[in-house]
Amino acid sequence: MKDRTARLLRKLVSAELPVSMKTLSEAFQLSARTMRNEINELNAYLSQQGFPQVYSLRGKGLKLQLNKKEKETVLATLASDKKNEFLNREERILDLILDIGLAKKKIFLFRKEEEYQVSKSTVDEDMRRLRELLKGYGVNVLSVPKEGLILEGKEKSIRTMLYSIINKAIGTVSLTDQYKNQSLKQKIIFRYIPITMISEIDCIYDSCISASEDNYYRKNLVTFTSICIVRFLNQKKIENTIWLKNNVYTSKSIEIFVETVFYHFSIQDALNEFNYLTFILETLNQQDMSTSIDWVQAQLLSIQLIQHVENQTHIPFSKKEEVLQEGLYQHIAGLLNRVRYDVQFANPLKENIQKNYDVIYRAVNSFAPVINQLTGKEISQDELAFLVIHFSTSLSELNQEVTYYYRAVVICNHGTATGKLLSENLKELFNIEVLAVLSSREIGLIEKLDADLVFSTVPIEEMNKPLLVLEPIIKEDSKALIHNFLQQNKEYRRISSNYQDMTHIFHSLLQVIDSQVGNVTRDAYEELAEIFKENQFSVNKRELQPMIQDILEDEHIILQTEAKDWQELIKIVADPLVQDATITQQYVQAMIDSVNEFGPYIVIGKHLALAHARPEDGANQLGLSVATVKEPVRFGHDENDPVKIIFCLSAVDSFSHLNIMKYLVQLINDEEKTEQLDEATTVEDFKKILFND
Repeated sequence: MKDRTARLLRKLVSAELPVSMKTLSEAFQLSARTMRNEINELNAYLSQQGFPQVYSLRGKGLKLQLNKKEKETVLATLASDKKNEFLNREERILDLILDIGLAKKKIFLFRKEEEYQVSKSTVDEDMRRLRELLKGYGVNVLSVPKEGLILEGKEKSIRTMLYSIINKAIGTVSLTDQYKNQSLKQKIIFRYIPITMISEIDCIYDSCISASEDNYYRKNLVTFTSICIVRFLNQKKIENTIWLKNNVYTSKSIEIFVETVFYHFSIQDALNEFNYLTFILETLNQQDMSTSIDWVQAQLLSIQLIQHVENQTHIPFSKKEEVLQEGLYQHIAGLLNRVRYDVQFANPLKENIQKNYDVIYRAVNSFAPVINQLTGKEISQDELAFLVIHFSTSLSELNQEVTYYYRAVVICNHGTATGKLLSENLKELFNIEVLAVLSSREIGLIEKLDADLVFSTVPIEEMNKPLLVLEPIIKEDSKALIHNFLQQNKEYRRISSNYQDMTHIFHSLLQVIDSQVGNVTRDAYEELAEIFKENQFSVNKRELQPMIQDILEDEHIILQTEAKDWQELIKIVADPLVQDATITQQYVQAMIDSVNEFGPYIVIGKHLALAHARPEDGANQLGLSVATVKEPVRFGHDENDPVKIIFCLSAVDSFSHLNIMKYLVQLINDEEKTEQLDEATTVEDFKKILFND
């Protein structure tokens, strides 16, 4: 039996419900005609073995009806089939790339012909397609006499290429998953990156970063680190890191992780490697990005993206703006560096996302030129699909009913955004209250939650509660499967209360706390919000954020000032905030240093600049100042110079200033108002124009 026929048989044997021809064609990447031929071959095999054949149910799909004994016999036959696995073209190209890029031995094509048991013309065509694939990464393959095949290109480009190829090959599966049931592509990867090495790096991740999370971040970090270690041990090294910006922030946990990995694999005197790897791993980090120099730019982009997608789709995403903006901001802050340095995430769910959320995908895709212009590079379709996930989750939240009938837990190893998307789809389509989205490493927490059902994207053994394994993206087949699962577990049906909007009470409590103990800390704010959430009281945090007119004081408005250069202009606009201790002199110097280091990124619109630094550089409290310039000042921006108006923002967290940012986005798009503000000669006139009084 062919390997493909065996895989088709496994799928039909394990399917509880009929499977449509469309689903099978997508799963095997075959045309409907070829798929029907495969079904005919399978039926011929089943007939020879005396088993029932695959039959079609009108309007439902294909079904293989076996009794328990027949099913056990078929599975045993599949397990005992020891025939050699022949690689298809896609698998051969993967093997060739990894062999050339990661193996120590010399690689010659005639030996690969013998290994694959194919003709020279077939391997020649494989190599033609391989070279075409690598061209997009700035990498080429050369055939050198006596040396064999070698990769030509910058070392960082080669590592990025290997990372992207491997990520796409393994899809949604973690490299550390499925030890017993490895796919053929996984087996190919493990020939060149030993699974023991991957497991050791994964254990170091446990001790240095997190032992509980199991998501795309972990998968990408472990994968990229493994590639770098193999390349370095094969004497393929990063020669220098001059291309890195100075003073690049890296979190302590990342530094400790890399130090531990280097120690474990006996890597010494490799400062360039250390700087390179810590920087790249930080770009993969989607945690709190307020330490990134791009934190303000990421927030501006996320606000602009929400407005753009809402205008394109006419879906009121602004109603879910608080959570949506936070998720997009964290993703975009890391994305900007990934795009700049060609280390973009591979998204194995891209095609499903494009098909199932086509309207949103097209809207997000039409915003891509804005990101491309900012980074100077082209954002990938994979990264765009990740952005779509955030919008799709909010769409599910907007559509869902507020009354829940089942309580469940979702197990998902594909990242927080994907897990939440599955969670919100379950709520929307089936009235399921999802109490938590966990990774497979957190299964022990399920017993502590008042949940009756478990939905998982990965197989789970020894589950005490009813369990359904399904794909992260809910398709038509999945809907029928879920409906059947819920019908079988009707006894767990519940009714819970509707959420109530308690924003006004929440705000009143904050005022009481503020009057008694001073400024409300972020921890206290979040703890109080969590209490409200646990008691099913909704709070619109967006309504609690101060508006620009609440923050911008008269003495912080400077009109028609003069400055000899941009450095002096930053000092002038920052001075009122220094005088009232909103910021320190260190913050002012940090703003100047950032522009010197990263260029005129603070020029955010036509004739408009927003001076800022990282919160930890000396921001004591939320504050804003503004200055107009008698003689416009050049910062060196190709399109938006010269600057006529400059704001100075002091932000102490990632959320309290968001209404101010929204207003500045509006100002970026309103050149007429910018001109009016520039011409204002009194503070009162300036305020009337700015606040639309």
